[in-house]
Amino acid sequence: MKKYFAIAKTAFKAQIVYRFDVAMTALGTLWKLLFAWILWGAIFQGQESVSGFDFGGMLGYYLVVSFLSSMDQSSGVSFELNERIRGGTFSKFMVLPASPQLQFMAQSLGASFYYALFALLAALLGALLFQIRMGFGAEPAALLCAFCLSALGLVFMVSYHFFVGLLAFKFQEINFFLHLQGNLIALATGAMLPLSLLPKTVLELLNLLPFSQVGYLPAMLLTGRAGLGEGLKGLLVLVLWTAAFLAANRLLYERLRVQYDGVGI
Repeated sequence: MKKYFAIAKTAFKAQIVYRFDVAMTALGTLWKLLFAWILWGAIFQGQESVSGFDFGGMLGYYLVVSFLSSMDQSSGVSFELNERIRGGTFSKFMVLPASPQLQFMAQSLGASFYYALFALLAALLGALLFQIRMGFGAEPAALLCAFCLSALGLVFMVSYHFFVGLLAFKFQEINFFLHLQGNLIALATGAMLPLSLLPKTVLELLNLLPFSQVGYLPAMLLTGRAGLGEGLKGLLVLVLWTAAFLAANRLLYERLRVQYDGVGI
């Protein structure tokens, strides 16, 4: 595990080079809050609440979910895998004494922790600018569950994107899918809007999938709008999906890598 920790530390330090990207990600949190403030401000002019949210509660939800989405840097895994496999430079990962999946995971998590520092600063600034009062009214056990969901969510998202990246072994072109699934994930994680606004049947279906447990459920727990029971159920769902993807990635990689004839360094 020491080598993967070293990879994570290197990735953490390497983000200093990408100061502009970090700044844009932090500003993205403020932009999402501004969008929510304009959109929902117009909606709440004619009513007191929407699906149990008042205006302040809605902004608080967007504040938390924007922070969580800014912290997640896993999408780069699928793009990098696709480019390296198609370009032939993935070969070097096949000869290193490390699991490619764990290597990309350590690299992504290291970057995520660096981005989290600036996303947190942006979230605090957003709370000040838009006068958002975060109650954190949930019980301590529910808050702990939210933090566990957030941490495991980062692991799941890396494993998911690693799976998507591996498809480049089999298909000549996956760029369209890479861009399409980004928008679908934003919707499924609740980054676009609270999933409680969707029809009940759709919400129940999404709760069986892992994506709502990555963003929507932790945000609802942290803002006191979901209880410990819901959190534990979501944690179980996320654990099962994460274990399934980790195992599937290992099997898929071992099967497809022998068919890879790319060259590179």
